[in-house]
Amino acid sequence: MFSHLISAMKHISRVKKGTWALFGFFIFVAVSLAALTTAVDLTPSVGSDFFFSSDNPNFQYAKLIMKLFPSQSSQIVISARGDLRSEDYIKRVSVLTDLVSLFPGVVSVKSLTAGPANVKDAEESHLWKRLLISGDLSSSNIIAFTESSSPETIIPRVETAVSLISAPGFDLTIAGVPYVVEMIRRNLSRDLAVFSLVALAVFGVVMVAVFRSIRIYLGTMIACIEACVLTLAVLGAMGIKIGILTVNLATIVFVLTLSHIIFITHNWKNLQDDADGSIEKNDIFAAVKMTFSASFWCMITTLLGFLSLLFVEAKPLRELGIGGSIGTVAAILSAYCIYPVFLWLVSPPKRKAARSPADKARSFFIRRAWIPASILALLALASIPGIEKLDTDPSLFAFFTKGSALRTGLEYIDDNGGSSPLELVVRDAEGSTLDTNKNYKRMWELQEALENDPDVGSVISLPVLMSEGQRAPLAFLLNWETLLKWMEKPEYGRISKSFITSDHVSGRFLIRMKETARKGSRTEVVEGLKRIAIEHGFIPEMVGGLYLLQGELAKLVTTSLIFGLGRLVLAFILIALIVSRSLRTSLAMVLSLVVVPVCVFGLAGYARVPVDIISAPAVNVAIGMGIDSMIHIVSAVRRRRARGIDTGASWVQARVRLWQPVLSSMFIICAGFAIFALSAFPPTQRFGMEIVLGTALASLSALFILPILATAWTKKGGS
Repeated sequence: MFSHLISAMKHISRVKKGTWALFGFFIFVAVSLAALTTAVDLTPSVGSDFFFSSDNPNFQYAKLIMKLFPSQSSQIVISARGDLRSEDYIKRVSVLTDLVSLFPGVVSVKSLTAGPANVKDAEESHLWKRLLISGDLSSSNIIAFTESSSPETIIPRVETAVSLISAPGFDLTIAGVPYVVEMIRRNLSRDLAVFSLVALAVFGVVMVAVFRSIRIYLGTMIACIEACVLTLAVLGAMGIKIGILTVNLATIVFVLTLSHIIFITHNWKNLQDDADGSIEKNDIFAAVKMTFSASFWCMITTLLGFLSLLFVEAKPLRELGIGGSIGTVAAILSAYCIYPVFLWLVSPPKRKAARSPADKARSFFIRRAWIPASILALLALASIPGIEKLDTDPSLFAFFTKGSALRTGLEYIDDNGGSSPLELVVRDAEGSTLDTNKNYKRMWELQEALENDPDVGSVISLPVLMSEGQRAPLAFLLNWETLLKWMEKPEYGRISKSFITSDHVSGRFLIRMKETARKGSRTEVVEGLKRIAIEHGFIPEMVGGLYLLQGELAKLVTTSLIFGLGRLVLAFILIALIVSRSLRTSLAMVLSLVVVPVCVFGLAGYARVPVDIISAPAVNVAIGMGIDSMIHIVSAVRRRRARGIDTGASWVQARVRLWQPVLSSMFIICAGFAIFALSAFPPTQRFGMEIVLGTALASLSALFILPILATAWTKKGGS
């Protein structure tokens, strides 16, 4: 009777302490979130240098071209489909032109009513025909030349003007780099606001179903949220804004924290089940102690994976490397400093009377584990040829949903003059200036050769500009050199300076490239254009523009995938040796892990799913999950081997104990990231689904392929 009274008093004391502890943590989380939203700008930032950092050589070339050829290179293109010769069409073009020219940040606007005298004049002009009229004469362009101001201030005004003036027979479509940048920013903002919250909710529901404890759920959510808050706060303090990759960082950090918590919880439950069901603090400390060593090495492996991204030139990947490194440390701190307090508040689980589930699991791992292992191995072998078909240089349209009005409009503009800008700067191979009649003719030949390339939409260059000048009255009396100097005068807007340097040595070709016609990589296409210039007696000095930057970024993504994964595997080998103390087991771990990138990339290649800058890091995240599972399993095997249990039995017992946390972690992570499939932004969809596939493969590989390889080699060569 007395013992029951003491037990009841302890329980009441724990409940009161638990209530105050919960209240204190809720206050702590609320204050943290309030401070974060107040002090840190969580709005995704997509600027003109979102592909590369400002000190990158490719970005510097673009800046140098801008300096040498002063112009308003940032353009918003509005394509107007309809009858170009109808009075209503011309009237609407005029109204839209005048309206857009009034917007802040717009320097000038060119259209059929602001440039050429009329439609016929535009059709007869080399310049206006290329700049304003589509090849099939079904549409014309209204081009707004803008300052380097934020697209998020100009684009909404342009969209409003388009919605007001569009009508049947006057269909308007917006394109241009500022518009694409703004659309990407909006999609990222929507995903950050909506899918992060939905994913957290799904994580929570699944965790309640798995652990069946509200307090464990609350402790998990608080620890994971605090890890995210800490990560974003440190990034904000470092001046790093939310970018196209770090927009998903909160979800990644949440998952990293969750992985530690799942193994802590299952080890704690296993200890309780092995003991008498008491809820003494030592049981919690024992679970933490048992789990921490494996968690620490998991953290080190993941940290090295993120740190490897710091050595690539792609700015988004470097930012993800910094944010992921901070998040990796924040995850383990939150998991081990916050979550154990909630375990202390949880009522002890009832001791299981029967061990039938464990017995069934033991029987399966002994007799039938070869079946899923064989399926995974066959899938990996079948996936290898698909890697060669992987598209790491997708078109710009891959960032937008197929069949959407936005993508359809961009594709139309691409078919009628090109959509992606490229700048080519050339000089005469013999060193002469370009202001001679001879070089004028040769540049025309280069102009026509470039336009004949299937990947080129339209080209504007000095010869095109000068041909427009020659249409002026009495211009035929002037030679080419005099006409060039004439167009350098302020009253003509110094327009020729946008296409030739002041010393008349270098000339600029402004090219609008086609995305839909491309068969090779962007860098291969650019090299082909350089060869055309060389064949016509010119030396290509510099190349810039969004088209080239995307091509260089694709190369960097491929390089980072190869070398990043390679560095991660090397780091994993070292850590696997430390954890397993066995070369054979370490090799088995590495081979088991290789299944993940081989299958994910191979299946993506077969399905023609592009691997872009946003979705590419998904494999690294999935591998991190696989590493966690493998290290925890191998650590459990070592503990049993230290107690004198033979190798085969140790692997069976470790899997019997850990199959639930491994599969629980897999199920929770897959359920959370599957939400990303509902995103309206295709790269986010691909990011989420690749993590789902990779996490499932990594977890199953840890449970089935790793033990078979490790025990098979051990039997042949000893432990």
